[in-house]
Amino acid sequence: VGAVTKQTLFPPLMPAGRPFRVSNASRSNRKGIVASSLQELISKTLDAFLISAGIATLVLEEDGTVVDTEEFFKSLDDNTHFMVLEKGEKWT
Repeated sequence: VGAVTKQTLFPPLMPAGRPFRVSNASRSNRKGIVASSLQELISKTLDAFLISAGIATLVLEEDGTVVDTEEFFKSLDDNTHFMVLEKGEKWT
């Protein structure tokens, strides 16, 4: 019986980004952002909304649930609507 050799022809692909909608606390500004992880979504959100303090919280726009774990983020559907809250802001 001969040995089987597995050869990788292509490097592993990065997970495909998923589309999301993010608004500011007043809902006056909305952005479409594509991200494959919670950290990537937070980073792109800070850039898109020109938040330089680096202190922001992502919540679900519909009910204010904080999205702070990768597991919860992965369970959300594409095109989920988020709200970014800067320090001192609250979901309403």
